Amino acid sequence: MSQLKQIQQEFMQYLLADANPNKSADSSVITSDRRFVDIRSRVSEQSGISAEHRLQIYANAYRIRLKETMETDHQILGLYLGDELFDKLAAEYLDAHPSSAKSLRRFGDNLAGFLRNDKFFSQYPILADLAQFERLLLAAFDAAESSRAEFSTLQNLPPEHWPNCCLRFHPSLQLFSCKSNAVESWQALKAETSPDAPYYQQQKYWMIWRNEERLTQFESLNHSQYVLLTGFIEGNNFAEQCELMLEWYDEQTAPMMVLQTLQSWFAKDIIRELVIS
Repeated sequence: MSQLKQIQQEFMQYLLADANPNKSADSSVITSDRRFVDIRSRVSEQSGISAEHRLQIYANAYRIRLKETMETDHQILGLYLGDELFDKLAAEYLDAHPSSAKSLRRFGDNLAGFLRNDKFFSQYPILADLAQFERLLLAAFDAAESSRAEFSTLQNLPPEHWPNCCLRFHPSLQLFSCKSNAVESWQALKAETSPDAPYYQQQKYWMIWRNEERLTQFESLNHSQYVLLTGFIEGNNFAEQCELMLEWYDEQTAPMMVLQTLQSWFAKDIIRELVIS
């Protein structure tokens, strides 16, 4: 290992373990202290500031920057929790999931899972739903760009090709489902109004995408629309999807429902291309 890489690893380990103000003084921390004597010895006192103090400044700045990232990526979750609980969440999440990716955008990828499993925060399932919804909004915004097909492409398709027609969707398309009023609460806080108290009912479904103006949008789906969309995403063709819709519609209505839904998806620019299987 090169000396530079060793120094970098020692410093990173210090930030992730030694400088963690929430860790108790147990045996693992004592072991950690012995391992990181080297990084302290590499830092000199400057202008009367000790090496330990200088390192702590970096450590504090590191944690503050990651908390700011969470505040930026999860603004509505922060509003929902309030300052005190969000500070608790940020500190405990950083302890459980130190940043491991080069991009800060990935730092909160485990946040929804953390909220679902944490002993304290898991008491409020809406929090994990809010976090996941905001992660999907970010994913839709960050997704790669691609071409978008028009409804005329489907209209001009020879009739014999329709049954075997499959869809490919824009990379920004995301699906979300939950039983809480997380999305309604997100909308209320976004509009600067008070959300309703958390409630839980039957499963609700949403699709999220980025439009041609690069604005992120979302729309609720009923169960049949959600099944239709997931079926096309999984590679089912038009004939298979019409048959699938017979669970909700009769033989005359099902194809028309599929066609009308496809037309609305084309209008929203979420379909990238048509493929004949």
